[in-house]
Amino acid sequence: MEINADVRPIKGKIIELTERDVKIEFYGRMGMLRIPLRMLICDKRPEVGDDVELEMSYVKLKSDGR
Repeated sequence: MEINADVRPIKGKIIELTERDVKIEFYGRMGMLRIPLRMLICDKRPEVGDDVELEMSYVKLKSDGR
């Protein structure tokens, strides 16, 4: 099955911020993600309530050759 695997932005908001990580809640019931602060690309110090965007494509199952 062929899927158009273009990168799609998933939008969300920072809901928690610590010295080492951020917790992001994505809109549309897409879940939450906690990442190290060093993985957040930004020019300023992030704050709770800041909007964020995660760019990803679909996950594809790899055949193991069976």
